[in-house]
Amino acid sequence: MLVPARPYREPSPVEPDPVPQQSEAARLGSLRSVHAPPPLRRALLGPILIAALIVAIGAAGGASRTILVALAAVTLAILAWEPLRNRGWSAALHAQGLVLLRRGTRRVVTFDDVNEVWYEIRPIHNQAGAYLGALRLVDYSGEEHRLPLAVNDGGTLAISVLRECSGPLLVEARRALGEGEVLTFGKIQLDRAGITVGGARMMWGEIRLAVVSHARVRLYRRFPIMAWRTIRLDRIPNPGVFVGLVEQCAAKTRVDDPLLVPFTSGDEKLRAQAAQGDNEWALREMLVGGLFCVAGIAFTLATYSAVSNSYILAWGAILFGAFRFYKGLASLLRGPRL
Repeated sequence: MLVPARPYREPSPVEPDPVPQQSEAARLGSLRSVHAPPPLRRALLGPILIAALIVAIGAAGGASRTILVALAAVTLAILAWEPLRNRGWSAALHAQGLVLLRRGTRRVVTFDDVNEVWYEIRPIHNQAGAYLGALRLVDYSGEEHRLPLAVNDGGTLAISVLRECSGPLLVEARRALGEGEVLTFGKIQLDRAGITVGGARMMWGEIRLAVVSHARVRLYRRFPIMAWRTIRLDRIPNPGVFVGLVEQCAAKTRVDDPLLVPFTSGDEKLRAQAAQGDNEWALREMLVGGLFCVAGIAFTLATYSAVSNSYILAWGAILFGAFRFYKGLASLLRGPRL
């Protein structure tokens, strides 16, 4: 009697055990550091002093009290907005992700889940470069997480997050570029042959120089005088990846901001030099600003006449000095330079 043939493999009558999900601690890895903004009273010291200085100078010049109060209130609101916005916020940096705390709300972000990184650039730049105020991390589900960098040791936080999030994306982008794919960064498209910006196409062989400076990429066609196109890095996703690809494709690239792409250029020595240069610039700005303020006040006192009870108020020198002093002071307290 012939026995019916049986299949070589049959499905198991018992359902396999589900794959166990990793715990949060396993997904995040070991804790590296915790970052929080400075105490609010310290962060508000600069804005309060500037507002008080405006009131004092205006009162000495006989300005209207209503105008002075309004001007001081607007100045204080603008300068104090960022410290008040970051109040009660902290970030715990782990080997494979972040834990963000804000007024009782807890969010967990793993680096593998980050699809896009966006820069928030501060509006005030200095001669040393642009300032990175915050990173916005967008995961694959579309949820956005804001990471302020005006915190203790914000440079380490920024470099670690950029390396872990943008580094793997850059590796994938380089591989895709080598296979002939077209990569899109907002309204910009590039491939291994050329780049398209705002509908205008330029081949890589026609670009003589690409300069990364003050949170912008300038592409020069023939002479390094007028850029063919200027690309703001705070208006495109994954700017670090974009700069890494430009470095790879352009004939010559100059990166004036060494902390911009820590995973492709710049070592610890360069970062230390950049940080030292920023501190020196800040102290110099504070010194120059203080000298202008003192000179303006001294001129005002020198022109005072006890007979007519009048004087010439050096508005220009005092306000210019106050502005430069505040720029230097804010530079010491701000986040990492690009």
